[in-house]
Amino acid sequence: MRLLSLALPALLLAACGGPVRVELEPTSLAFTGRNQTGLIHATPRAKGGKPLPDARCAWSSSDPGVATVTATGNDATVSSVGPGAATILCAIGEVRSSASVSVRVVARVTLGQEAAALELADQPRPLAVKISAFDDRGAPVTGRLVLTRCADEEVCRGDTRGQLWATGAGATTATVEIDGVKATLPVTVRDVRVETRPKLVKKDYMEALEREARVREAKEAAEAAKAAGKQ
Repeated sequence: MRLLSLALPALLLAACGGPVRVELEPTSLAFTGRNQTGLIHATPRAKGGKPLPDARCAWSSSDPGVATVTATGNDATVSSVGPGAATILCAIGEVRSSASVSVRVVARVTLGQEAAALELADQPRPLAVKISAFDDRGAPVTGRLVLTRCADEEVCRGDTRGQLWATGAGATTATVEIDGVKATLPVTVRDVRVETRPKLVKKDYMEALEREARVREAKEAAEAAKAAGKQ
């Protein structure tokens, strides 16, 4: 009786002109990190090509450690879990269709310097840390958010552009993080200010530094353009 009940849906579909194929859109998904999502839509079609929206997919993943799938009817949401490759399957009776999924994640972060030496000057300027990221296959990874933090923010502070800003003389460590993968380096700051030394502004300090840097960069660009125009 159980074998008969399992076979009955497929027989009914065939008898009622059920789907002979299922089109998936897209047929592949590529993720560049964990916890990302993508959508797949399934269109079951009858022998003559007519869509059959009432025929519903049973969705599954070949490797839930790489990607999982949740669905409402023929619309599936695929979520990346870990590095590797998986297949997302739509099954309607005996009809099958699949989409491939690849997941690449940051596995290693390297720094192009063993230490960072900053100067607390009259005109604050950041130090750009030389950062490289590689995925689980050793291929370079670009375009990821870089978080830079200092253990002692009385000495330096980081930003989301891979830069360090001096805030006071001393020594500490900085952590660079990309997609949860971290690298650290020692940081020393030397106070080289010659003007009257103002008290550091604690509230919105990073925002103030970045505003000053943008104003200075715009001024330098304008002066360079003016000089080029005279030539």
